[in-house]
Amino acid sequence: MRNCWVRRVLFGVAALVLAAGAAFGAVIAFSSPGELPPLRAGDTLPGSDSWNRAEIPAVSRVTARDGAPLTYRLYPARTDRAVVLVHGSSGTSSSMHRLAQALRAAGASVYSISLRGHGGSGTRNGDSSYVGQLDDDLVDFVRAAGLSDSKVHRTLMGFSSGGGFVLRTAVGPNRALFDDYVAIAPFVAPDSPTARPAAGGWASVAVPRIVALSILDGFGLPLFQDLPVVRFATAAKADDRRTPVYSFRLTTGMQLGRDWRAAIGRIDRPTAVIVGADDELFYADRYAATFAALNPRISVEVVPGLGHMDMITQARACAAVAALWRRLAGD
Repeated sequence: MRNCWVRRVLFGVAALVLAAGAAFGAVIAFSSPGELPPLRAGDTLPGSDSWNRAEIPAVSRVTARDGAPLTYRLYPARTDRAVVLVHGSSGTSSSMHRLAQALRAAGASVYSISLRGHGGSGTRNGDSSYVGQLDDDLVDFVRAAGLSDSKVHRTLMGFSSGGGFVLRTAVGPNRALFDDYVAIAPFVAPDSPTARPAAGGWASVAVPRIVALSILDGFGLPLFQDLPVVRFATAAKADDRRTPVYSFRLTTGMQLGRDWRAAIGRIDRPTAVIVGADDELFYADRYAATFAALNPRISVEVVPGLGHMDMITQARACAAVAALWRRLAGD
């Protein structure tokens, strides 16, 4: 009788485990980011129709440690002042053209890069091979581009999700790679006070899938991380010009992580944040209080009358960013 009861208990436990495993697997399989109507604030570069395309430098390439190409555009100026410039979500090196020009005019040699998964960098649009690969790529790029000389003042600067990657780098194992950091209208974290719901309609996020894959990753099981978890509100197709969908490992590799508050508190390199007061994707008026509470060493500047994409395309915004860079670089 006792053995029969024990078998029933074990059978019940096994059934519960199987049911939980099936539910967990279903979340991973079927929780995908939904489609969104194209969002002008996040999908349009103001004034880009009037750009002189002949002024945009040709794409250059270096090779990462895995043999994959890393693409960039070079705007040369002073050889002892370098800015590595990182685009926003779904973008490429060319989307940073106006800001790169302004920084070059201020004296910086600008290396406008396309992160792996964007603009012909890496091997798959919207994906990397493992979570920390973008960090490794940055080390490989600095070395291959000849920026390792201690006489070169190096700044890492990024916009939007690229700004989030800047903050990640500023507190990560490669933080000594750069002398200072500038985050332009940065994505901080999904639960940051600065985050509007769905980034103001720009991003559809498969939260259940992210949670499930994060649990697996926490157990040392990096499974199914090529699955898409973020889709952006753009009608663009995946090619060398746009990246409309991100995998789990690419998304995770661009962000600070769940302990973002503590991470920001540990940033000890000169770091500045700048954002337009009329930003449509983030709450611009919350950046100052958020960063002051976490790390008062980080300066925050809010530029009146400018929206999200204005910060990398409008002359007044680009001038403000260039002036901020010159102060940080000591010029």
